Amino acid sequence: MALNPLIADIGSILPHLISGSAIVSVVMSLPTNGPMLLRALQSQDMYLAGSFVMIEACLVVFGVFVSDLALAALDPRIRLSGGSTR
Repeated sequence: MALNPLIADIGSILPHLISGSAIVSVVMSLPTNGPMLLRALQSQDMYLAGSFVMIEACLVVFGVFVSDLALAALDPRIRLSGGSTR
């Protein structure tokens, strides 16, 4: 029961692991994806910026899918079949 919120947060943790915090990366000059995305937006490179956004969106969808499967496996109250509640 206590693992449900932790597992449900996997969908939001996965993109943050890949992209990192953009503001902290820019301020500390860390070589992560945040400064590259910021430079792409400033130079109006919409192909690179759009690719970043698309990858982040795919990571969110994949993370939510994995967290839903893990919740269904761990919590017996969650059913995969759906249907009526008779």
